[in-house]
Amino acid sequence: MATKRTTTAPVETITSAAATPLQAVNAGIITVIEATRIDAQKSRYKAMRAIAYQAFTESIKAGDYEALVQRAIANVDALPSGWEIKAR
Repeated sequence: MATKRTTTAPVETITSAAATPLQAVNAGIITVIEATRIDAQKSRYKAMRAIAYQAFTESIKAGDYEALVQRAIANVDALPSGWEIKAR
């Protein structure tokens, strides 16, 4: 089942059943960039923050935020190339 963005811009498919999680995330980031017309050097980072904030608020409302944070910590070693977090 595809997820579609809901903006006044043309609707594009963000995910498909065949997409990997990384492909789906990248497509979502690109969709936010295009829909908001972010024109900045760090547009990808800004789009990621927008998506993350939405996920955070939905998780808080669902009462699952602490679990989301713990899953992020637990899965830090499984982040794809370019997304890694280096321990200090």
